[in-house]
Amino acid sequence: MWEYEKVFARALDPVHIGAGGYRLGRVDNTIVRDPATDVPKIPGTSISGVIRAFAEAVKEEDEKKSDTDKILKGIDIEELFGTETKKGILRFYDGQIIFFPVSSIQGTVWITTKELLNYWFGVKNEIPDGLGDKAFALCGIDTTKPLNLGWLLLEIEKNQSPLSQIVNWVKRIVVLSDKLFSHIINDNLEVRTSVKIDKDTGTAVEGALFTYEAIPRGTIFGFEICHDKTRNSISGNVIKAIMNAVSPYLKNLGIGGMGTRGFGRLELLLNNVDSGSTGGVNDAQS
Repeated sequence: MWEYEKVFARALDPVHIGAGGYRLGRVDNTIVRDPATDVPKIPGTSISGVIRAFAEAVKEEDEKKSDTDKILKGIDIEELFGTETKKGILRFYDGQIIFFPVSSIQGTVWITTKELLNYWFGVKNEIPDGLGDKAFALCGIDTTKPLNLGWLLLEIEKNQSPLSQIVNWVKRIVVLSDKLFSHIINDNLEVRTSVKIDKDTGTAVEGALFTYEAIPRGTIFGFEICHDKTRNSISGNVIKAIMNAVSPYLKNLGIGGMGTRGFGRLELLLNNVDSGSTGGVNDAQS
């Protein structure tokens, strides 16, 4: 029996998951993208790695506590995440951008697509097909005026009904076609310039200027975790217990590169974790 959990996260800082390459004429250090859509993502391996590291830190702190105060009591980290010779019972899938923030004259607008809303929230009938080069206003948008997303001016289709579940996260949402979604995201990534510092003199190294890109703060991500319950000796909702335990670490230490430059912190939206069961290990709260 497999159990899937949908987890949502909000970027408190820009997020940089390096791809180890560069884009001609743009930046030196690029971020990981989906090869089919060219939309940036957070690889499942990056998510799994930091969650395991933070879970191990929680277990280490648990060793100093009494049994009643332990956060991950009865949870075996190696059983969950695996070892060199044995695979774990948790699978982590790539983190997708669900809502991406873009500057406009109406304030910050979060863009998404019909397919993303359908997959992550089950929204099907509220949004028309074939948007083309138009934007469909879902909530918080003045539909009597054209809308600019960065430098791009779009015509707006009027909204039919707001989605209260989503409005709690972001104020203004428009739905775009897949083509425009990818295009606007890549035109509105954060790009920074840094220089290497000589550790002896404390001054900039000549000719060591470099640029790097990042997913901007305010972006909403969604990622899935799969739990193989057929091989599980741990009772309760393991995923919720783990995510509740590591949430403070993700909010303070973050994920990805450039952490010393103020990058990477994520806030988990734990109240919106979609689960087929209730409760959890040590009464973990959803």
